[in-house]
Amino acid sequence: MRNFLLLLVLGFFLSSCSSTGVKDFSSLSVDRSDLANIYFKRQSGFMYMGVRANVFANGIKQGSLYPKEYIKFNLSEGTHTLTIKADPISGVIGQTIITANFENGQSYYFITGVNKDNVAGAVLGGIIGSAIVGGPFPSQQVTKETFNLIN
Repeated sequence: MRNFLLLLVLGFFLSSCSSTGVKDFSSLSVDRSDLANIYFKRQSGFMYMGVRANVFANGIKQGSLYPKEYIKFNLSEGTHTLTIKADPISGVIGQTIITANFENGQSYYFITGVNKDNVAGAVLGGIIGSAIVGGPFPSQQVTKETFNLIN
């Protein structure tokens, strides 16, 4: 049992050490006119700072974010489902789902934060408490101006 717990902890640290996000917005790829340009930014904060926010489009992982990181990806025109959730091995469960219609050549900006209720639910009720209060990373679409202002 002790070896199993050691492997579980080691696996957690190895799987949650890297993200695909970048700290410098200017290092993201240039916008495309033949696809929709999707930007995600994770707000700064202490809570869940060691837990990656994974971003999926239609069930396919597009990237992951730690606080103050950005990712950009492209989608074809039409309606897509975006899902933001933590790594399951982190013990943080729940997800935020956004369904939106995208147009080629347009840019869409999303901010991801931390659900403080989810942290309290996890502390008080473990995984079940975390699931009851909702996803750990609430996300919303914002304007480019708001995206650039939020830390």
